[in-house]
Amino acid sequence: MILHQPYGSDDPYRPRPAERFRRDPEPGEPVQINFQTGLEVGKAWVEFRDEHIQAAPLGDGWWTVWLGPLPPGTYTYRIIAGVEEAGPFALEVGCWHQAERVAEIQVEDQGVRVDLTSTGGKTATLAFTIPLPGVLRAELTVGGAVFLQGLPCRIEQTSDALHLRAQDLEVHLDLVTLELQVQTPKGSGEYRGSARFRWLELADGRVTRLQGGFSPQPHEALYGLGERFVGPELRGRRLDVRVYEEYKEQGERTYLPVPFVVSSVGYGFWLDAEEPSHFDLNGFPYTFTLEKLPATEVSLSLCILVSDEPYGVTALFTRLTGEISVPPKWAFGPWMSANMWNSQAKAEEAVRRTLEEAVPATVLVLEAWSDETTFYIFNDAKYTPKGGGETFDLEDFTFTGRWPDPKRFFDECHQNGLRVLLWQIPVLKQAGEPHPQHDADVTYALEQGFCIRNADVTPYRNQGWWFTDSLILDFTNPEAREWWFAKRRYLFDLGIDGFKTDGGEHLWGRDLRAYDGRRGLALFNAYPNLYVGAYHEFVQEATKGDGLTFSRSGYTGAQKYPAHWAGDENSTWAAFKASILAGLSAGLSGISIWGWDIGGFSGEVPTVELYLRSTAMACFCPVMQYHSELHWAADNRDRTPWNIAERHQDKKALEVYRHYAKLRMRLQDYIHWEAQALGAVGLPLMRYPALAFPEAHGFLKEDPFAYLFGRDLLVAPVVEKSVVTRQVRLPPGDWVYLWSGAMFQGLQILTVPAPLERVPVFVAAGSPQLKTLLEAAQGWEG
Repeated sequence: MILHQPYGSDDPYRPRPAERFRRDPEPGEPVQINFQTGLEVGKAWVEFRDEHIQAAPLGDGWWTVWLGPLPPGTYTYRIIAGVEEAGPFALEVGCWHQAERVAEIQVEDQGVRVDLTSTGGKTATLAFTIPLPGVLRAELTVGGAVFLQGLPCRIEQTSDALHLRAQDLEVHLDLVTLELQVQTPKGSGEYRGSARFRWLELADGRVTRLQGGFSPQPHEALYGLGERFVGPELRGRRLDVRVYEEYKEQGERTYLPVPFVVSSVGYGFWLDAEEPSHFDLNGFPYTFTLEKLPATEVSLSLCILVSDEPYGVTALFTRLTGEISVPPKWAFGPWMSANMWNSQAKAEEAVRRTLEEAVPATVLVLEAWSDETTFYIFNDAKYTPKGGGETFDLEDFTFTGRWPDPKRFFDECHQNGLRVLLWQIPVLKQAGEPHPQHDADVTYALEQGFCIRNADVTPYRNQGWWFTDSLILDFTNPEAREWWFAKRRYLFDLGIDGFKTDGGEHLWGRDLRAYDGRRGLALFNAYPNLYVGAYHEFVQEATKGDGLTFSRSGYTGAQKYPAHWAGDENSTWAAFKASILAGLSAGLSGISIWGWDIGGFSGEVPTVELYLRSTAMACFCPVMQYHSELHWAADNRDRTPWNIAERHQDKKALEVYRHYAKLRMRLQDYIHWEAQALGAVGLPLMRYPALAFPEAHGFLKEDPFAYLFGRDLLVAPVVEKSVVTRQVRLPPGDWVYLWSGAMFQGLQILTVPAPLERVPVFVAAGSPQLKTLLEAAQGWEG
């Protein structure tokens, strides 16, 4: 036996020990071949370029061969161990070609084509069009035709420069240096980049990477790239744009990346691509690299957006990628959730307790409700299995055991103002035990081709650690979508209001295939939106627009499918801080309806202080939710306020949470109204003060955890333990302290008391909602 997988599972961050390192080397990068044999093997070799290179043993049957840096070319190698051989394995090292000079310019009413000659004589075409006022699309195409489609613009050409002018936009291309400048007519929002794009080409002419660069000024700060748990400043980092589930402590990895960068001076740029990309913001000039499946015709589409202020760039971005969708008002009350509520009795007890304790809630999320195999049939329900292509009606079930009467329970929830979401994942689970209904569903799905496939047309099975070996539904297939949702339609007869659409990150393998023709690289990032978007449409249809999806993963355009949460986090102060950063950066990329699990959902219950500090922040956050993971400890670790109080013998946990939950209910109309008003102009509910007031950027950026909530509120959550005051940097203008009505001038650092009962919040003095907000604060109990 010889085990060698050049790409492993294609996990971008956790290579397997029998891989090739690197998988796709660039010129000059060293190559290492790792493999495994039986323990009895005494020697092994790699046959490479007519040489037999002896492998070095690593113990327990593991071997390695160091090939070193390789020049561009096409190679093969074999692995030999005793009488066994494996291979040949292909190894291709490309050659970079860089655009050097302009060969020809073709001007049309809707844009301009610039033919570029590169090193080695290769050619490419750079097309400039204006899709929206204030937006320039620069599309580099190698090996294919270019079509111009944009708004009319004025184009002027001199011997050494090309100028494009249109509403809200001026573009200058130096035809000698290929330097590119884009700005508003007022001269603000100036982007400086280069048209010296380059591409990595294999020996047979196929291209596998495209790269561009830009050169921000020293005083600029860069933000964005989707939901990021680090930051907010991106300079000095190397970040991937790749949907990925990093369970807790996400660091530079994220469930919801967006290849969109915003500068503090009022420009941004977006890679309009689904494939993974990489942003190197540590060298100079900064570069962005787009991965491509090797092809003779490839393109890189870069949209440059300019505005008079940074959030104007976000507004342009949402116009390009999809309007921000705002959920019903009930979504803006407090939410309650715990994976320990795995029976109707436990869920009913949680609802009964929240009513008894006078703790308001408007949303109940149930994760542990289904049989954990089909994910559409309640645990312990009795029914007669049907063929995989058939569907169930509500009358087909007799509910017993853990969920004896879910309809009665959901009706009671509605009577008490609670909406109900049920947990979902997009897989056909690899069941360990026989399950007649699930087995029939799997058989039918495979017969109909409803699942994501490998290159050899066999069904893809999840390579990740979560639901390993499960099949993944192909939401690009209309028949697969209809089949999937037909099995879940009866749940709305029970009275549910939507779904918690979890997962969606586990597509690994660049040769995967989808029904609509997408292949692996284009599926990794696109899949969450395909999955969640299909659920969003299903829910809106079933509820006549009064439903909701609540999702962890997404990509460009995810703002069309609210809401989202920041995934799995520990109950630590560090995770609390990281979550605030994630919400703000997600908002800059258009994600408005966002939340996280109060106090963290994993591990021992948080301290009372951490729980209440994070509750205070969540009260002034688009989604206010507590949630906790399933655990096998004997003690109760749910994040209900009464459990926190009982575990720590501190009644303040319940009292203060109750106060914030009641305040949230008084703010519910305001938050819903603000979500609609900001969403209509393409802006998120949470915003960076430093970018909303760019004239005071240097002053405001020093507090990365303060944020604007809606158009009127400045929130300064307390993110350090054992403190009783909070310094607040007030933006320009006059600001009113929410809890007292006192007015203060902006552009000063104000130290205010910060007891657990009072998160520092200020209201813009000119807000038309000032009276409403002050009255809401005066209704505070205690």
